Amino acid sequence: MSPAARRKEEKPRGSASGILTTERLRILILGGIVAFVFLAMLVRLAYVQIQSADRSITAISNQSIRRIRIPARRGKIYTRDLKLLAGSSSDLNLVFYPQEMRVKGNRKQTIDHIYETAETVSRAIGKPNPLSKEDIARHLNYQPGLPLVVFRQLTPRELERAFQKSRDIAGIDVEPDESRTYPEGALAAHLIGYTRPAHPDNPLEASDRKQYSYYVPDRIGVEGIERAFDRLPGTSQEETDYDPQPGTPETPLGLRGMPGYSLVQVDHLGMIRRNIISRIEPHHGNNVILAINSRAQKIAESIISGQRAALVVLDASNGDVIASASSPTYNLSAGFSTIIRKDYYDKLLKSPGRPLYNRAFLGNYTPGSILKPLVALAFLNSGVSPEEIVNCDGETIVNGVRIRCAARAGHGPLNLRGALAKSCNDYMIEHATAIGLVPIADVLRSAGIGRKTGVELPEIAGTFPSNASKKRSHRNAVRWNSYDTGLLSIGQGVITLSPLQAAVYTAALANGGKIFRPHVVWKVVDSNGNVLYERKPEVVSNLRTTPRFLDEVRRGMFDVVNTPRGSGREGKVAGLELYGKTGSAQVGSGANRILTTWFISFVTYRGKTYACCVMVEGGSSGGASCAPLAAEFFRRYLLEKP
Repeated sequence: MSPAARRKEEKPRGSASGILTTERLRILILGGIVAFVFLAMLVRLAYVQIQSADRSITAISNQSIRRIRIPARRGKIYTRDLKLLAGSSSDLNLVFYPQEMRVKGNRKQTIDHIYETAETVSRAIGKPNPLSKEDIARHLNYQPGLPLVVFRQLTPRELERAFQKSRDIAGIDVEPDESRTYPEGALAAHLIGYTRPAHPDNPLEASDRKQYSYYVPDRIGVEGIERAFDRLPGTSQEETDYDPQPGTPETPLGLRGMPGYSLVQVDHLGMIRRNIISRIEPHHGNNVILAINSRAQKIAESIISGQRAALVVLDASNGDVIASASSPTYNLSAGFSTIIRKDYYDKLLKSPGRPLYNRAFLGNYTPGSILKPLVALAFLNSGVSPEEIVNCDGETIVNGVRIRCAARAGHGPLNLRGALAKSCNDYMIEHATAIGLVPIADVLRSAGIGRKTGVELPEIAGTFPSNASKKRSHRNAVRWNSYDTGLLSIGQGVITLSPLQAAVYTAALANGGKIFRPHVVWKVVDSNGNVLYERKPEVVSNLRTTPRFLDEVRRGMFDVVNTPRGSGREGKVAGLELYGKTGSAQVGSGANRILTTWFISFVTYRGKTYACCVMVEGGSSGGASCAPLAAEFFRRYLLEKP
């Protein structure tokens, strides 16, 4: 073969070799890129594993840590003489721990097992099973890490039976549970009020719910002092929820304290495995000391028991409520200790006597003749002489309408002192129609009529006599006229008030004209006795009168009790100088007409002056139905040895 031919034959071989070299180069480059990427991934993985280990561990831990809210122990309520009215006690509850009773991998079997265990214990102790399978499922959904309370307030004997029957079943234990206790039962129930767990139906409603994985609620006040002093007055926080920083109260606490918390570790199902951090203890609630005296309260309640009545006693020098009784009443121990028992509460609601109704503060009654001392002050302010005589013939005709006096045959000639002593209507109506509404309204306004007293508990304002009030209470009513003024002068017509309001102005008649804000609470103290709140006597107004005129009215009130013909002579107490005024007012119409009867009084004993108001629904008269009750109270409270 010639050299030229050989060169032609070898040329293609050289071209193929070049192509192979290029492909190898590309493969090497691609392999290098892939290797670089893998190397970068390895470096990143090492960084994550080594450099970010702490953060990863923290993140994982956070997913398994739960915060459990620990409610604070509620404060106590005492009387002024330190008789315990409302306290707390640790009861023994039988509880199930779901994490120890769970059937692995089968939720339905877990629910069935818990339910059957509850049935077993129920038969052993002779109590109905309070759990349904729906209750168990709800607990596993919302609070799987918390023990499930099955039976509350068990006796040691019941616990022994329960454990004997279920000794081979894991997850059953006993835990203490705080409940409200009322050592005196029904005493001062309307003042104390009652509590319930906060947000019992839906804990998700609590404002601090998001701070906790498992939420154990506080007990909150529903009525009475339990509600009014759930927190100290003047705090700006909401009624049922507390400071968002648990354990560090920024404002003084009332009966309800500040919750604490504990951190626990849970598994993937939310079951508690072990504690991570020691629990942060709650700040327990403070104690409320009432102004009432336990002995006075017991006497007051016993005196009016069995009637629809109210009795209020005040310290006339500062407005402290020494006793406040309303009848019928109810027993806090019977249905309000742990939960509000529905059967007992429904029974109270359906009772015709309305035992939940605080007649002393919320009762809205026509006063009748107990208003006459105030009306008499208006006469004196208007220039009527206390010695001016009016001849009572048993009736007075005003605008063509006859208004009778209690003495149908008439009292004969009377001055102001005699008119008050015998509760003469003719005397009051004649002077009232002469001076008109304005002077009377001025005195009534200064006495607090138609205005809330400012006591710490719910109360009514009553009805102030005016043309506007008349139109509100009587449809198509004509404007205020002389007949209305005549009725008002004897405590009838367009005017209502509460027994508390009557006691407040009675205290003013006794103390020289000062209308004090009444107080049920004396102090709030912490567990060390440090005073966090203390009531201060507060004069809200003064009776529109003079000391001389007050003396004239008081002379008449003395004769009411201490003369043979006085309308309140049944209120006389040997050894006491009692001043008083009877009253009665017809309410309703026809067969539903009843008499609301009254007696207001005051007495000074060993340098202290007490004002009292007694009201009885359906009584026969103020002198017969109420005056003896006031006499019995003062005799037993002031003269009998404790």
